[in-house]
Amino acid sequence: MSKALLIMAHGSRSETANDEFRALVEKVAEFARANGQEYAAVLPCFLELAKPSLIEAIQQLEHQPVDTVQLYPLFFNKGKHVGKDIPFQIDEARERFPELQVEQLEYFGSAKGLAAFVLDHLSTL
Repeated sequence: MSKALLIMAHGSRSETANDEFRALVEKVAEFARANGQEYAAVLPCFLELAKPSLIEAIQQLEHQPVDTVQLYPLFFNKGKHVGKDIPFQIDEARERFPELQVEQLEYFGSAKGLAAFVLDHLSTL
């Protein structure tokens, strides 16, 4: 079984903000490789306002031996986007790519260590 990790942000009209997110995803990919994580690919995607979309990111995997796509929403809250919009896009991806298992991981804001991370970050400012 080969899997890919897609990390999704909201997307911005500011290309600088989108590029900052893409750079973060590349750092995650490097960290995953350095720590023996078994991903065929780690790619960015956006809910709206920027590219690639979820469908476009999955299309980038076309020539890779991937049977599972894990989508990690890098969102702080389980609002409308995490609760409805992202599952809707996942359903569309499952219809378009029936050979893939597409699953939504828990969103970033639900991470147990997030409060400690915020406090630790504040101590460095």
